[in-house]
Parts: sequence; structure tokens; C-alpha cells
Amino acid sequence: MKRAFGNAFTRLLWGGTTLNAVEHRLLERLVAELPPPIRVIAEQQLDAYNLVQREHDGRALNFYRKKNGNPNNMEGLPLLDSRIEEAPVIRLTASIEGFDRPLHAVLTAVHGRIFCMSLSEPAPGNPSASLEVLRVEQSWKANIRLHHADA
Repeated sequence: MKRAFGNAFTRLLWGGTTLNAVEHRLLERLVAELPPPIRVIAEQQLDAYNLVQREHDGRALNFYRKKNGNPNNMEGLPLLDSRIEEAPVIRLTASIEGFDRPLHAVLTAVHGRIFCMSLSEPAPGNPSASLEVLRVEQSWKANIRLHHADA
């Protein structure tokens, strides 16, 4: 999974950022914990995104596919079959080396597209910090329909 969405010029132009090492590992773990039908869609969407913006408090990353002037262009990409407009997909709690309390992360979909990874507080930027997942909650079960028998 990529850490940089778009290139340096487009990040500067659109106000984008790159994920720090801990944010990247958290996103990878969140997606890896999803059941295959949802994971495949999430991976396809994230791979197509070319912009990620960090909210001012550092506690959320919002993902976009900017194309033809539309920052939410999902043309040609599969969407999650969500019962509600904004649906938490998966939550996890992690212990991060050098961090004195657990960090909580939630991956959320809006209108069927992976849109936001929110954190209980900003992720530390230490690239060598180890990360241990303490708990995972499959939040998608209440709001996202699966259409495959292998779920």
C-alpha cells in the first residue's frame, strides 16, 4: 500500500500530504483485517486515490481521487454496498512504542467509498516505532452488505 498519494507538485497544489510511517502501518493493518470482499474494494479505491489531506489537528486523514476537477471521482471503481451514508468499516486499538497510551484508529466509508482514517490522537512520526495491534472490531457488519459467499 502506498504512503504518497499523487506527486510532490500535486500535493503542493492541492494541499496534500504523505502518510508518516505509523499512519501507513495503521492503514495497512486496518485494510488487512477486512474480509476479502471488502478488502479488495478498499485496496482498489486506495490505490486509485491521488490525494490525502491531514486535518489540522493531525487526528484524521481524508482520501480523494481528484480527476476531471472532481475530488471524489469514483468512476470505474467499485463501491461498498453501505446501508447508511457514513459507515465505520473497521476499528483497531494499537500499542505504539514510545507512546504512553493505546492509539485508536477507525477507517470510515462515505457513500460507499473509503474516505477517512481517524485517530484518537495524532500518530507519532517515529519511523522505527513498533506497532502491536491489541484489538480489532469489524465495524462493517452493521452497515455494509456482502455479496460473496466467501465472506
